[in-house]
Amino acid sequence: MSSVVLGAYRLWAALGWLMLLGVAVLSLVSISAPIRFDQGDKLTHLLAYAALMYWWGMVHPHRRLPWAIVLALLGVALEWAQSLTPARIMEWPDGLANMAGVLLALGLLRTPAQRLLIRLDRYLGDRFDPGGA
Repeated sequence: MSSVVLGAYRLWAALGWLMLLGVAVLSLVSISAPIRFDQGDKLTHLLAYAALMYWWGMVHPHRRLPWAIVLALLGVALEWAQSLTPARIMEWPDGLANMAGVLLALGLLRTPAQRLLIRLDRYLGDRFDPGGA
């Protein structure tokens, strides 16, 4: 992918950091809402880490591998941290689901879907640039 500069980089990065913070907090607090199907929590892990990797892979297209490593390690670290809390337990299958989400997003980032944030950034830039058009 060619070098792309996002006009609203700070906004996109801030949203990514908020997503990371949200995943970390939700991983460590007690959640009482039951998931209605067997192993449904694995799906939430997969989707959360896929969303994180997809997002950061669009924000930093030339740093996808480092982000993949960081997110995989974060998933394992948060699983371990759950063993230190009274309300949560560590489950290694959840850590594997986190890693599977990262891999899923890496695959998605090899498709035209990798340009979604670039398109949104340009669209919003065109719409809200007071000096444009």
